[in-house]
Amino acid sequence: MNRLQWSFDAATGKAERFFRTDFRYLAKSSFWSSVGKIGVAGIAFLLSILYARYLSKELYGDYRYIMSFLGIFALFSLSDLGSIITRAVARGHEGTAARSIRLMFLSSIGISLASIGASGWFFLHGNRVFGLAFLCATVFMPFVEGLGGWRPYLDGKQDFRKKAIQNITSQIVDALMVTAAILFIAAGHLSLASGLALFVAVTLFGNALPNIIYSWRILFPNSLKDRTEEPGAIRYGLHLSIIKIPATVANYIDSILLFSFSHLGPTDLAIYSFALAPTEQIKNLLTNMADIALPKLSLRTATPADSERLRATLPMKVAKAVIPTAIIIGCYIALAPLFYAIFFPRYAEAAKYSQIIALSLILFPLGLFGTAIRAEGKLKSVYIYELSAPLIQIAAFALLIPFWGIWGAVAGKVLGRLVNHLIQGSLYLSHHLW
Repeated sequence: MNRLQWSFDAATGKAERFFRTDFRYLAKSSFWSSVGKIGVAGIAFLLSILYARYLSKELYGDYRYIMSFLGIFALFSLSDLGSIITRAVARGHEGTAARSIRLMFLSSIGISLASIGASGWFFLHGNRVFGLAFLCATVFMPFVEGLGGWRPYLDGKQDFRKKAIQNITSQIVDALMVTAAILFIAAGHLSLASGLALFVAVTLFGNALPNIIYSWRILFPNSLKDRTEEPGAIRYGLHLSIIKIPATVANYIDSILLFSFSHLGPTDLAIYSFALAPTEQIKNLLTNMADIALPKLSLRTATPADSERLRATLPMKVAKAVIPTAIIIGCYIALAPLFYAIFFPRYAEAAKYSQIIALSLILFPLGLFGTAIRAEGKLKSVYIYELSAPLIQIAAFALLIPFWGIWGAVAGKVLGRLVNHLIQGSLYLSHHLW
């Protein structure tokens, strides 16, 4: 054994003893998952620089408003069947994955119907800008939301390398298209209606095209046919998708309320969106833990005895994971003003909002308790944390945003996230009650 391998094994052994987890699996899996997340975050960061430099705050704010509505309409895609796809593939039930993937695509047609309805409503009320943008969305949204099943499928296969490469490739394709659209809008001095419609259409097409290609290559071969199905899995996935409605609404309603009640409308929403963007990328990087953990936890919760063994070790792992997370968040809070001054000087005022929002991520590792609850299939506990925290956050947004504007949105976001993490931890640690 060479010296480098010995050093790696020694370091891995120490980490495993401290965190009491399989660091060889984690290192292998998280490497490619992290590569994918970092690559996507890097591309998103470069695009955000273009947004800040070449798009007006009004156009970007209008774009975020449209995308918030489309995010809520995406409920029709039953996207939480993705958890079932991952769990089923990890346990060898690919027939369940095949049915889930087909159901996600067929149900996503509802997004187009909702977009057509929104387009007609805005046209009838004389808002040609939004009417045209929603009309463009009707064509592409089923392929954006309904054909994303290849990602959880690869998670279930634990093929994080392929997922990372294809995620980065997808983002590169989208970034090239969006960059061309931004430069065309800026150089051509397009009207607000034309520029917004073009920007929405190109963004969605850039997301839809890779989904079509990867779904055809990964999900539709004969390998997904005639495989075993896990009893009750689809029903469980439908429950997960239905109870996700409040969380999805809570994730987007702040932008819609801020746009509607703020005196500056799209301008304030643009500032708030730039305040959220860095913390959302940090959150996406932290979700590596959940993405990597779900296949492993699905196997380690296959029987009641397995679940009990996991309960003896998971709380300490989560507690120790809070330490590095807090360090990451602390570094971001300290550097945020400089970060905005260098890269987004037009949005420098967003830094103070972003620093407060970042505090909501300190307890992010507690989300692993929610992942474990899902893997166990404890529907009652899932209902409790998926419904209670989002409803609290929606109520906070509704009460605070009309009076405090951006600060109200920030306060609601922080409150909702902290409550969500605490509820998941409480439910898992008091499992005997449920």
